[in-house]
Formats: sequence, C-alpha cells, structure tokens
Amino acid sequence: MSRAAAFTALLLPLIFAGPSLSAADKEISASDFLDNFSSLLDTAPEPPDVSEAEVIELEEGDVQTYIFIRGATAHPPRPVNLGGDGRLALNRPDTRERAVAAYRKADGTYDQAELAKIRSIMRCRQTGKETEISIKLLEILDLIEDKFAKSGLTLLSGYRSPKFNRKLPGAARWSTHMLGWAADIRVPGRNPAEVADFAAKINEGGVGYYPDAAFVHLDSSRPRHWEVRKKTKPPRAAQPAPRK
Repeated sequence: MSRAAAFTALLLPLIFAGPSLSAADKEISASDFLDNFSSLLDTAPEPPDVSEAEVIELEEGDVQTYIFIRGATAHPPRPVNLGGDGRLALNRPDTRERAVAAYRKADGTYDQAELAKIRSIMRCRQTGKETEISIKLLEILDLIEDKFAKSGLTLLSGYRSPKFNRKLPGAARWSTHMLGWAADIRVPGRNPAEVADFAAKINEGGVGYYPDAAFVHLDSSRPRHWEVRKKTKPPRAAQPAPRK
C-alpha cells in the first residue's frame, strides 16, 4: 500500500464520521491515528512470486551459503535455547502444507515426534528425501516467529539433497541447506530487511538478505551477515554500422 493510499484509508473515517458519531462512539485521538498510520506504512508490500529454483539460483553462486569442512565431516551445531516458546509453525507454498510443531518440551528436551513433522515439511523438493534438521536452526526460526509472525513463517526452501561436493585442498564445500542447517523464509506482511536485521542481532548463525526475491536465508553455522542483489547485465555496446 502506498503512503498516499494508507493516509486516505485512515483519514476518510475521520472526515465522514464527524456529526454522525453517537455518544457511545469513541473518537480517535491524534496519537492513535499516528500509531495506526505508522503501522500501515511499516507493512511490507506484496512479495514477488518466486520458485525454489529461483531461490537456489540466487544462492548457489554465493559463497556465504557454503561452509568448508575439514576432513569432510560435518558436526551439527549444538542446540541452544534462545528463549522462543518452543513451538514453530511453517507454511510451505509449493506443496500447500502447514506444520505446527511443539518441538521443545517444558523440561527443555526435544520431542522427536514433533521434530519429525518439521523434517517432513522441510524435505528436499527434488527427491522427497528427509534429513535431520539442526535444532539450533529451529530455535532461531522460533525466535523470529515469536517476534514477527502471527500465522507462522513461509518456507521457500529447506533441506536440499547434495548435488555435488567440490573438493578443495583438505576440505569439502557443502551448502548449509545440504546439511539440514538452513532455511529460506518470508514473514507474511513484514519487510524482509527488518527480519534480516533482527536475525543478525541474534548473532547465532548466518543471515542472508535477498531483496530482489524478498526472502531471508537463515542457517545455524557461524554468525555472518550478507546481502545479495541480482546482477544486472551491462547494456550491449552499439555495433558500428556496416560500411557501404
């Protein structure tokens, strides 16, 4: 919604209410008006439609979404309770699935049956394969959901089956998605830049902001932050006219 449209939407009720307000009606104070006006302006515009293939294309060329594992052995990040309520709701638009999992019990242990719900919805789209999902990642997602989301997070991409393993001297290069340590998300109605900024302040994993596709990459690897925009191709130089 544009600023002009938001202003009009809030102002019209005030203009036309005037004399017709009954004694039981409550007038809107200037402070209430400004608060409501600000909240409308903070609402994110409708994000562009984006497929998982497009998400992957943006990420695969970005070295920040990979980790380099000495000896090709990946050790899952240690679970850490970040203060979320232990409940996570994920909505997956490509399959129209929704999972709500109370993954952490009151005693602080993790419920395996509830974790299985998350493994299922975060499965690889191409192969249908599931893998163990980093519990630390779930704790990060949980905290973000508690902060911003009323109806859960939108999951654009979760686990991805390994397609390749580029050998480097003494190390292997793995995408955090291939390890079950990453998720690409949106928060309905919220600006992804705001979500990325909050996630970066948690300082418990990787946070990538992709403004052109309006999503945030989150992973439970080492803390790091980055922003990636689509590379625009330079205009082709005008060809000289052929000699006659």
